[in-house]
Amino acid sequence: MKLLLVSLMLVLSACARLEHGDQQSVIVKDATKQIMYTTCSNVAEDWGTCYSKALKTCPNNYLILEKTENANWNYRTMTFQCRQ
Repeated sequence: MKLLLVSLMLVLSACARLEHGDQQSVIVKDATKQIMYTTCSNVAEDWGTCYSKALKTCPNNYLILEKTENANWNYRTMTFQCRQ
């Protein structure tokens, strides 16, 4: 019974982790021009995650400079610039 309970807890924590994801941080590429870079990869993150991170980073909105995605759709990058 203990083993079943422990297994259930592990499964539930893994599901919660997938739901919220381990978000990658936003990296400053050029501070003077406010150009930033982020990734939103794997199952836990999608393009919406990238857009959300950009909006949190840039309170006055942002301009997407470049977006890339690999053939398997599991690695995405976005370079963006905060608007003044």
